[in-house]
Amino acid sequence: MSDTKNKVGFTDLDTFLKVAPIIGLFVLGYLQTLFPSKMEFDKVHDKLIQMDKKITEMAVLQKAISSNSGDINEIETRLRLIEVDIARHNAQGTKNNPRKSGS
Repeated sequence: MSDTKNKVGFTDLDTFLKVAPIIGLFVLGYLQTLFPSKMEFDKVHDKLIQMDKKITEMAVLQKAISSNSGDINEIETRLRLIEVDIARHNAQGTKNNPRKSGS
């Protein structure tokens, strides 16, 4: 009698075949909720492309800003050198013509 209880019969297989597609549909439905749909994927893809464009644009702007900052620093250095040259010229003029500075 215990041998008949352990054997899988036609009724067990029939029950399994009735329940298995339902379980399979639930598993497929669950797996579809884990992954984005084609439309959502396209939206995310478009957003990533836009972000890449913005990052590239920001990198170009950063290079331009860095270049401009370097140019401004060079201009400031040149202005300081010109101021020093003017101060030297004025100092030499004062040594050569003491009357003009006293008047």
